[in-house]
Amino acid sequence: MNFVINTSQDKQNLFNYLKELNSDYIVKVKKQRNNRSNMQNNYYWACIVQPLGESLGYFPDEMHDTLKVKFASEWQSIDINDKQIGLQTVNSTARMNTKEFEVYAEQIRIWALTELGIRLMLPNEYQ
Repeated sequence: MNFVINTSQDKQNLFNYLKELNSDYIVKVKKQRNNRSNMQNNYYWACIVQPLGESLGYFPDEMHDTLKVKFASEWQSIDINDKQIGLQTVNSTARMNTKEFEVYAEQIRIWALTELGIRLMLPNEYQ
């Protein structure tokens, strides 16, 4: 069961629902986020992934994976058996909110222009 909490009444409805439960349950609360929009997704594949893939010789999925590793990954250090091990985690672009996704796209546009000499279309130039 999912509850979207926007008002005090929503909180009360959830509380009343929880009081009626007879068994043990785990309740997970997470902040609602606005994931990237369909327009952002269409722009990304048409104006970033496609032109870079064509220029660099990658299929679209390969280019997408390469961009995620370069711009949406982070290194973490974990302790295993008294050793520090570095692991690279790659974040999902589908889970980015609209603001995070625009930062991601902007980093790619800057890199493409400064490092590769490829000017990628801006979102307001895409129809």
